Order: sequence, then structure tokens, then C-alpha cells
Amino acid sequence: MECRLCLGPAPADSSVSIFGDPHPERLEQRIRTCCQIYVKRGDGLPDIVCISCKNNLELLISFRKACFRNNETSQVRLDDCLKIKTEEVLLEDIIWDDEPSLLTNHRKSSEICSKPSPSESELVLHTREKPFKCEICLKSFCHKSKLESHKKLHTELKPYKCDICVKSFFQKSSLKSHEKLHTGIRPHKCDTCLKTFIHKYELVLHLRSHTGEKPYQCEICLKTFSLNTYLRLHQKTHTGIISHKCEICSKSFSRKSSLELHKKLHTGIKPHKCETCLKSFIHKYELVLHLRSHTGEKPYQCDICLKSFAQKSNLRLHKKIHTGKKPHKCEICLKSFYRKYDVVLHLRFHMGEKPYKCEICLKSFTRKCSLMLHKTTHSGIKPH
Repeated sequence: MECRLCLGPAPADSSVSIFGDPHPERLEQRIRTCCQIYVKRGDGLPDIVCISCKNNLELLISFRKACFRNNETSQVRLDDCLKIKTEEVLLEDIIWDDEPSLLTNHRKSSEICSKPSPSESELVLHTREKPFKCEICLKSFCHKSKLESHKKLHTELKPYKCDICVKSFFQKSSLKSHEKLHTGIRPHKCDTCLKTFIHKYELVLHLRSHTGEKPYQCEICLKTFSLNTYLRLHQKTHTGIISHKCEICSKSFSRKSSLELHKKLHTGIKPHKCETCLKSFIHKYELVLHLRSHTGEKPYQCDICLKSFAQKSNLRLHKKIHTGKKPHKCEICLKSFYRKYDVVLHLRFHMGEKPYKCEICLKSFTRKCSLMLHKTTHSGIKPH
């Protein structure tokens, strides 16, 4: 009788069933929202929580709701302030008793230095109103021109075409930005690593890799990102909606781009080939990572022990070693691991599972890397 969250003792008289909670917001939903833990019935893990953890969840939920409610209130107040318009007092409405010349002088000066009044589109921008809505996807815009530009996405018409590579674009500004690729000029240089870029915004984004700046934060789990696009993609994980499904294997994805990448697996086509060892890959980024095995390039360095890695994901996993925390535990022998994947591999030793089999001698292995190392004995190539 352990608590699912704190692993503390949870006897029947001081615990609550996760799936038997009568609250309108079910307990498993609150755990997913607050802790980012997806609880499933029959997953083999404890299905109860202690009273202390339940109370903490209630407090956290109340705090989140209060924060969102207060933020909305503050936003309404700000919008109300921005909508207040300063009333102009006409000089003709003022009664001048004894200084008529002052009115005349002011009229002359106003004719010389008067500024044009703000346009209607500028006022809309400050009030944050978006009165123009797309009839297809219901997305709203501040200006009608932006709506018209957006509608081209639905028609798939790309009127602006590059004269060199015949690539088409929805907007003229996108075409001008694209044409810089053909000039070969990269005027924006990073002072740290001397890498050059075509566009200034690319340099700004690149500098965050040196500074570690991540200005975009998720309001739910407080995770930060260097790009706003990464944040928007991450926020879809909180919705739990998996809308894109592969028609061949029925595997689902939260992003359309992930589905498109996955579909390439079924085609069997590997268009990206290494010129050194002629090995082919489905995705271009796989080739980029593979080339580092030939060049020995390891661009990602640990700030603590200065150890370098070829992939950023390996660096993130390595940094967990310095924390000393091993959050993933084997349920059979209670051995702890830094990564959840290591637990999966470790359990194969207990279960005797060896899913990777050599096609030549039919010998089986628990890990894929062990199989790849074994195959070198058949090819006669000595491993490094």
C-alpha cells in the first residue's frame, strides 16, 4: 500500500483511490495537470495516493486557478485602460474674455506643427482587438490586410515565384527573404563561434545557444524554450490530443510534421547518403549526426566536467550524472538508474528477453548496440 506520488505508506484509512474519486475533476486528471504524470488504470503501479499528497494537489489546483483568474482580471483592466480615449477639447468651445489674440496665435502654431491623428488600424492595434476573422480556421487578425494574406494559405495559391529556383511563396516579403539564399552573402556573424547567417533573426536565435536564454515559458509546467514555435508545439502535449494518425500502422502523433517524418519509414527510401561509408538515412538530420562519427566533431560540452558529446540529447542525459539523482527504479531488485530507458533495458535481464537477433547466426541480444557490435565479427571488420 504505497502512495503513487510520494511512495510513502498509504493505509486504507488514510488513502484515496485515484480512479474512484467522485470529484468532477477526476484525481488522475489533476495529477496529469499538476505533475505531468499520466496515470492509467492497470499499469501495474500503485493506484492510490495518501491524504497528504491529495491535499497538496488540491492546494496546487486552487493556486493555479487563482493565478489564471487573477491574470485574466489584470488583462481586462489593462484592456479597459487602453480603450480609454483622451477627449480633445476644441479651442472654439473655450470662452475667451480678455485675450483673443491668444486664440489666433495658437491656431497659427497648430496649423504648422499639428500631427495627424492616429488611424483606425493603429487604434485597433493598441486595444488588442482582432475584429477580422478567417471563416475557414476562425483565426483572428488586427488588420484586414493580414486576414487577406492569411487566406492564401487555404487556397494554396503562391503568386510570388523565385526566378532562380522557381520556388513559390504566399507573400512578397517571404520571396525577398528567400532570394538572399542565392546571393551566398552571410552578413551577420556570431562573435563567439564566428558562424555566419543570412538573416539577422537567425543570428539572434543562434546567440541563445551560447547564452542559454530561453524567454518562452509554459504556463502549466514552467518549462522554458528558446523559440516561441517550440513552446507552441510543447503546449500540445498538455492537451492530450493526438489528432494525426498514420494510415499504415495507426500510430498517432500530436504534430503533423512528426507524422510526415514517420511516413518516410514506410516508403523504405533513404535519400541521404554518407559519402564516406555510403550508409544511407531516411532523414537529413540523421546523416548530419552520422557524419560526426567520421569527423569526430563533438560540439556539445558539459559545463561541469567539460566532457563533449556529438548529440545534444546525450549531453542532457550526461548532466543527470552530476545531480546524483537516480529517479528510475527497478521494481524487482530496486536498482536505480538515471534514465527510464535504462530501466527498460535492465528489466530484460530479469525477464530473459532478447529482442535483437543476428540474421546470420540467429544469436540474440538484449541491446541493439550489442547486436551491431556482434555483426562486425561476421564482416571481419574490427570494432574501434
